[in-house]
Amino acid sequence: MAGIRKAMLEMGVATCCMLCDAPDDPGSARCKKCISDHKNMRERVSQLPPESLARQWAKELLQMLARPNSYEHDDVHGEWMLAYAQLLHGQKKKSKIVTQADVEEAFAVARQKNKVNPLRDIANQSKWKNSEPTEEELERLSAELPENVEDISGIRTVPSKDITKIDRSERPGEDHELVARVQASASSQDVPDEIQDIIIDIEVGEKLAKRRLWSDIVEDIDELIDDN
Repeated sequence: MAGIRKAMLEMGVATCCMLCDAPDDPGSARCKKCISDHKNMRERVSQLPPESLARQWAKELLQMLARPNSYEHDDVHGEWMLAYAQLLHGQKKKSKIVTQADVEEAFAVARQKNKVNPLRDIANQSKWKNSEPTEEELERLSAELPENVEDISGIRTVPSKDITKIDRSERPGEDHELVARVQASASSQDVPDEIQDIIIDIEVGEKLAKRRLWSDIVEDIDELIDDN
């Protein structure tokens, strides 16, 4: 099984690399030819008329290769899609059978750990917790207090007063791609390291595509409301 090439992953045909018997040597002649053939194939498909049945069929097959887990229940290709999805996700790890000895060991380890008391170990760090400060220490602390401190805790806002609007044009807002990547990384912890980046990229691409589709639908609804 050869390593997955970045170009093949970007074209959505990473499963071809997973099934390839070529040596895992990046930049080899065989890899270059395979990448070139797939690239030419995708370009020829994109040049077909939109109403062409051949184009529609080819695009559907390419989508299956890019997201095989979404087509596992397909009547015709489901068996192969299931095999491709397992290749991309790797072999499932067998869950360990928990024995009584494991439970007893877990409890023993938990009993040996020091329990943290926030009040005792963190908050109460005062050097005077066991004895009061001396007169000299009180005088020194009083001298260090700031003077002419104005108490503004009682000031209230005026409801009728105009509030200046804040310019938010320079704020980028939520980074949807970053959020999707963090979520995908968290859900792919059990995936083998060699294909973890692939799975994350696929999940991020799907989530961003769904978000773009939803944004387009919302914009169409807004335009429809404005027109009426």
